[in-house]
Amino acid sequence: MIRESSVAALLWLALCAVYVGLGVFGVGSGLWGVAPYIAALTIARATEPRPGLRRGLRTAAVAGATGAIVVGVAVGIGREHVLGAGSGDTARLVTVAAFSLAAAGILTLACAVRPVRQRLFPRVGLDPASAVHATAAVLYATTLVVMAGSFVLLYDDPGETIPIYLSDPVVSLLTDVPLALAGVGWLMTRNFSMALGRLGFEPITRRQVAWAGVVAAAFVVAAGLLDHVEAWLLPEIYEREGRFSLKFANVSPWLGAPLVAVAAGVGEEAVFRGAMQPRFGVPLTALLFAAVHVQYEIPGIILIFLIGVVLGVLRDRTSTTFTALAHMLYDIAAFLIPDA
Repeated sequence: MIRESSVAALLWLALCAVYVGLGVFGVGSGLWGVAPYIAALTIARATEPRPGLRRGLRTAAVAGATGAIVVGVAVGIGREHVLGAGSGDTARLVTVAAFSLAAAGILTLACAVRPVRQRLFPRVGLDPASAVHATAAVLYATTLVVMAGSFVLLYDDPGETIPIYLSDPVVSLLTDVPLALAGVGWLMTRNFSMALGRLGFEPITRRQVAWAGVVAAAFVVAAGLLDHVEAWLLPEIYEREGRFSLKFANVSPWLGAPLVAVAAGVGEEAVFRGAMQPRFGVPLTALLFAAVHVQYEIPGIILIFLIGVVLGVLRDRTSTTFTALAHMLYDIAAFLIPDA
């Protein structure tokens, strides 16, 4: 069993290497970003039954976290000496990056130190003795920090039109789906059927399909109402809300919207409601789901958080298949209905 797990781990790490290699050569832009996540979860799962390797992994995590804290604080405090007469934008970037690095290091250290882990993990439903859970907690915390830093950096950005190409949904699926499958141990501790079951993908009835449409319609109405309230009460923020607009570049919206919606619905639901939620719970999963949408303003992020909570509750009562369908239908409407 351990030998088979080792072979599976090598396959996952080989996939990570391919993704990084494609990124180096400018092919499949965005694929490389998921490689560290898959690699970290794979290594953690491979070390789970090996106490010696687990101790080594913990030592490396503590050393890396300590180094990140030292470097982050040092650069943040001494940024004037590092930059000299650098521009304001550069200084801001370095400051945010430095303190984000330090914050990520502190959170990683908290997850790596056993007494802290034993005190905190049970409160969010994680196993303090699991290397996989500790790694997942580190990835969660560092992603949240990175997204918060990105939000700060983007806050004064005038925005731009972001083109969507036909390849983008493919890249999205090739990042989200492998991440979800690696996260639940496909090939290492679960076969494909078991992995799908753990992710919550199961057949749904015609009635559930209809109800998914009702949920999507409710999301559209809620988004429209918030849009009008925001325009009335917070006009300045409302003007900024759409500064990062999306435009289909080489495909008709009537074809592109369903493709993007399928990729987002299946991929994001597999990662968030499928892999994460059974471990982190509804609120924490919805929080990270909202945080990765840093292109929106605070009201938009709050709406996404609430949508994440609703999807989380529905996932617990139905399945990830149901929430993926509702997610897809809402995204299609958001693309094709003006101001949806």
